[in-house]
Amino acid sequence: MNRLWILPVGIFILSACQQSEELSTPVIQINQDKVLFEIYAEGELEAVKSTPITAPATSRRPQTLAWIMPQFSRVKAGEVVARFDGSNFQIEVDETSYEIQKLMYSMMAKDREIDNSKFSFNAESQVIDYEYELAKQFNIDDPLLYTKIEMIEAGDNEDFLKAKADHIDKVEDNFEEKSETEIAVLESSKKVQEAKLAMNNASLSALEVVAPHDGLLVLEPSWDGSLPEPGKSIFPGGKLASLPDLSQMQAKVFVPEVEAIGIKEGVAVEVSLHAYPGSMFSGTVSSISQTAQPRERDNPVKYFTVEVALDATGTEQLKPGQRLTASIHVVKQDQGLVVPIQTVFREENSTWVYVKSTDGFQQRPITTGFCSATLCTIQEGLNSGEIIALSQPPENKS
Repeated sequence: MNRLWILPVGIFILSACQQSEELSTPVIQINQDKVLFEIYAEGELEAVKSTPITAPATSRRPQTLAWIMPQFSRVKAGEVVARFDGSNFQIEVDETSYEIQKLMYSMMAKDREIDNSKFSFNAESQVIDYEYELAKQFNIDDPLLYTKIEMIEAGDNEDFLKAKADHIDKVEDNFEEKSETEIAVLESSKKVQEAKLAMNNASLSALEVVAPHDGLLVLEPSWDGSLPEPGKSIFPGGKLASLPDLSQMQAKVFVPEVEAIGIKEGVAVEVSLHAYPGSMFSGTVSSISQTAQPRERDNPVKYFTVEVALDATGTEQLKPGQRLTASIHVVKQDQGLVVPIQTVFREENSTWVYVKSTDGFQQRPITTGFCSATLCTIQEGLNSGEIIALSQPPENKS
């Protein structure tokens, strides 16, 4: 677990462990010396620039990884580095092809039904038109030849045939309109299936992932720290690995939220690799994440991600993924004064300490610099060799 280390080197000398019996307030003497506040944290190396290798984005759902090259493999441009399982896509291709065939047969059957119905309508319409013409031809309105009832019946028959012809025309129009709608529905369903077939075929053709150029393959861990492996589901476009540029490396350090005090860009950092404990690399903080995030699914502890630009470049020892320990120098001064934080009293915009004098303790305003959870640097208000109270003197209590 990361811990915050504060190492004031010879900053001050504790004194007055024994005070006179009449003086009940503990004191400390402040002496000027080197000041060094450090935060120790763990991390790993990564390349400043790298080419990402991602899962195919042709599918809309996660794909199952069937095979991937081992970590830190040397790859050539165009070489297959990962392969996905395409059995589900092949099953869907077969099912979709079958559905398309069914729709095509339905469309053919509908076309035959339309043709037969149109032929029937045309034949019936021709018969009715012929009967109507005959009725008109022999409908003689002559009372000398036909009785009144016969003339009425002949007229009614002519009207009936005309109405029947109009009805057949309307039925045919409705049938054609309905048939066009049914054909459109079948065409729409066919287009949906064809789009699905095209997407699955595209997914089948993109099961293999190749390296864009020569390099060292570095697998990309997911948010829970696990690396890609066969059987794992990968979302479309998800990062599988990268081909880093080894000429420029940086350290990625994880600092617990409660300990990330005073870290800012430009702060000096010393890095020690676990694989090479005798070597030390220097650098500076280049960035710090805006928010702290947990690193493990079942661990609520949040960490800030600190990126450190290393001064060394092109060193064979610097490889991506190597574990390291970083010493972040939050404050580093050749000479300075540091006091325990309990000696500093604050109220609104005022800050002071109690300085011991011949007349007792005097309240003196000070200006503090960096303050950790236990110590504060003093910018103004105190001099080396002065004695201050570790707690509020009784005579100064209101």
